[in-house]
Amino acid sequence: MRNLGVSLLLIALLPPAFAAKPVITPKLTVAQLEQLVATSSGVKDGNLAKQLLNLVLTERLSDASFARLEKDLPGPKSREALRVIADESAFLDLPASEIPSKPAPSEADQTALLTKVVDYVTRAVQKLPDFYTTRVTIAYVGTATRIPPGAHNSIPHLSLVPNDERLALAGKSTTVILYRNGRDTYADEKKAMASECDRSKPFTIGSGEFGEILASVPEIVTQGNVSWANWEQDGTGLLAVFRYSAMLPYRSSLSCPGEAMPIQEPIEANGAFAVNPEDGSILRITRSVRGVFAWPDIGQPHWEEDKSLLSYGHVQIGGESYLCPIREVIVGMGPALYLPPAEMRRFDRNFGLSEDPVWDGVGSATFGQYHLFRGDTHILPGISPLPATQLQGPS
Repeated sequence: MRNLGVSLLLIALLPPAFAAKPVITPKLTVAQLEQLVATSSGVKDGNLAKQLLNLVLTERLSDASFARLEKDLPGPKSREALRVIADESAFLDLPASEIPSKPAPSEADQTALLTKVVDYVTRAVQKLPDFYTTRVTIAYVGTATRIPPGAHNSIPHLSLVPNDERLALAGKSTTVILYRNGRDTYADEKKAMASECDRSKPFTIGSGEFGEILASVPEIVTQGNVSWANWEQDGTGLLAVFRYSAMLPYRSSLSCPGEAMPIQEPIEANGAFAVNPEDGSILRITRSVRGVFAWPDIGQPHWEEDKSLLSYGHVQIGGESYLCPIREVIVGMGPALYLPPAEMRRFDRNFGLSEDPVWDGVGSATFGQYHLFRGDTHILPGISPLPATQLQGPS
């Protein structure tokens, strides 16, 4: 999977991983999830984690609801599973009961607020200093297609996902990101890029979370396909939420040795951004794209669907306050196998599949330990993927 001018971090080149899904994937509202947790007293941590990972939410689980539910869970495995399904729901609407009833602003006030957003973003990107930060990532992968057990040996990395689970842990990593001269990269770029280009790794990481993503907002607003969504309450106060649709470049920040990346035409991106109405600062932005792409390392056109979310917060860097990413979520979906059409049809026929197998994944990253970067700063980077023997999900 590739990068959309926004970072598509750890899902970017996730190797295929999937297994036979449960016959029925339960779909729950937030209220039904709350009821499930409330009636799970006495259930073991690992068993409840599996139960949570095998369901799908039909509404967004807010941070407040997550915090309330997390306190009632029995242990770390079920808490991590709740985090995964909450991340997966991040692109859905909140329950109607959680949306404030405050009337929408007038069209004039909406236009004024969007102007304030563009002004804020322009200033925020320009004033960012050189800094470095620690990013902790985690990825879960699974299948959007039920695959018969007999196909397991024919599919790479299938061992990551047990037969009775929809999603399973693929890997965790900690790395140092360096933002310098308006661009973010890796503190140890050679080591990081080698990891990204190695298809045998359980997950990879990307870049672009800082100025690059915010810099796309003026273009989104300029194209004019922005509409009012709703008010939203979070820990910082009342936020104004806008939906958008825009044609934006789809590109990869990956630069593998000997790989010439093709120039991609702009692709339609849809999403939303939540802003502080007082100063126009963006506290959350999402983006979803789906298209058909042809990459040199795959050899034939294939479809991909990518969703990304960035949450921002005020952090201290060198004694000053800046608005920077504090959390990122990626949800991706695409072909599980890249085979020529005739071979793909043969594979489906051999294993009784009515459609080509599809993989999906949920990844997240948290950012912390922001520090001012100076020319004489010495950074000790670290990228620590889990060995295959340690990639164990809830048990």
